[in-house]
Amino acid sequence: MDEQDKIMIVGDSKVGKTTFRKSVQNSLLCDIDEEKDKTYHRLLELEDRDYFLGIVEMLRQEPLDSMFDQHIFRFNYFILMYSVTSRHSLKKVKQLQRKIKTKGSNNVKYVLLANKVDFEEKTKERKISRQEGEELSRQYDCPYFECSLKTKENLETTFVQILHYFTIMKEKMDHEDLVEDFQNLFERQELCDHVFQLQNDTHVGVHRLILECKLKVSLEKIQEVLLTITPRQAKRFLSWAYCGYTNPSNFANIQIICQKLDLNYLYFSGVNKLVHDLQELRENEKTSDFTLKIGETSIQTHKLILAARSDLFRGLFLSCEKSTNQVNDYSRKSYVIIENLINFFYTNQIPKSLKKNSSLELLELIDYYQLNMKSSLNSKLCKTKKKTACSLM
Repeated sequence: MDEQDKIMIVGDSKVGKTTFRKSVQNSLLCDIDEEKDKTYHRLLELEDRDYFLGIVEMLRQEPLDSMFDQHIFRFNYFILMYSVTSRHSLKKVKQLQRKIKTKGSNNVKYVLLANKVDFEEKTKERKISRQEGEELSRQYDCPYFECSLKTKENLETTFVQILHYFTIMKEKMDHEDLVEDFQNLFERQELCDHVFQLQNDTHVGVHRLILECKLKVSLEKIQEVLLTITPRQAKRFLSWAYCGYTNPSNFANIQIICQKLDLNYLYFSGVNKLVHDLQELRENEKTSDFTLKIGETSIQTHKLILAARSDLFRGLFLSCEKSTNQVNDYSRKSYVIIENLINFFYTNQIPKSLKKNSSLELLELIDYYQLNMKSSLNSKLCKTKKKTACSLM
């Protein structure tokens, strides 16, 4: 596991960092270096997917000292923890966040965790309200959680949600282009074949293939739930349904909507879930509605997936009649290379066994079909191209 895949718990003294870690220790695998830090590795299993992240608690740490400065850059994920009974602890979290933002990596993500909410009924003891915590989380663009380490109510659920949030953020960074492509597919409202009615006599278009592939819930049931929420919430939910990702500020609302639809939010979130569903779609030729011909052979695929990922295909389908269901490939590449490209449309992955020359051909095809170039895999292809260019000079 990469060092930056670990999560650091930070906060003022006596806010519950150690207690939080010990409370979930039964479900953690321990790997301890007593001289520097304690790392607890958590394997989170959800349906057919595994998530693997580590939790780090710094030892002998005064958060703003030089030791903290030395370790800050090693992490992308932070749990900012404070006590609702101590305004000083909230001030310390704000100091830590500023320091992390200044000296940390460019891909830093947080969650805000408020402890000691068992003082909920004791208004004199509770100094920081839920509303204030939620407002701060909006400023940091991160989820907000409350827990009581004393009563341990919903503690395991909160912990799982925190791990899951950091995991889907990592997935999003690894597949930025895929997320953006499917968000754009929804937002452009092109090639839609179904319309949902929303509140205030507004409507929104969707693609049956995507929703049925991703959610496996009837459109009628989705329609029923959409009429119970605001148009903005409905559109945010549908955007999440397309790509498995939402902005942290929408985190709680999406969970509530999923409950209404009897969906497990943890299972249906994440870009890896999108890739899994697209792989199933790729293997199901019964749903294919488009043929790409390469010489005497052909590849069965889906218009929507091609249009979502390729501006060239998108322009073709928007300019042609809807009945167009077959075109010839004129890139003059081999069938194997083109098949790898189509698989990339669905999986965002390049075969590891691909040789250098084939990788360069695939990169040329990606340019030819005008694909979005943001994923780490695309970056690897670009590096291959640069290394080859240097070797030829």
